[in-house]
Amino acid sequence: MRLLFLGCFVLFSSSVLADSKVYRWKDEQGNWVFSDVPRQGAQEIQLNKSMTMPAVDTSILNTQASQKAIEYTASITSPNHEQTLRENTGTIYVTGQIQPSFSNGLKVQLTLDGKATGPMQTSTTFVLHNVPRGEHSLLLRLYNEQGKALAQSDPTTFYLHRKSIK
Repeated sequence: MRLLFLGCFVLFSSSVLADSKVYRWKDEQGNWVFSDVPRQGAQEIQLNKSMTMPAVDTSILNTQASQKAIEYTASITSPNHEQTLRENTGTIYVTGQIQPSFSNGLKVQLTLDGKATGPMQTSTTFVLHNVPRGEHSLLLRLYNEQGKALAQSDPTTFYLHRKSIK
């Protein structure tokens, strides 16, 4: 099989050269062998010198070029930036949005005041418990399967009012 492939390669490449000759013969296994070097019992092949090969578009073979990186955006939709919340238990509901929608393997993580609120997850809805009163900052990040950050929201600041324990 390799000899047949080599023979075809020689046949086509030699057609480019006007003065080249191509010879063929059968080997011990009965396969045709093509060469530009004659040997005993070989036949010379008459080549069509006007033979041309049409151009072929091979761009479909390059899968990396066709797979463009998706540009994701992340945002926190609730609470609103600089919103004041009144919740005596300190329970805060946070929702986010990822555009375009999630695909398999992507995860999000929410941070409160620079610290992760829990493990990465596939939902953009979070429930934070026992958040202390005061000013807080939220950030939402999107990660791929390898843990590389793909998108990050703008920081959202909110103010939590709770009744005093005094």
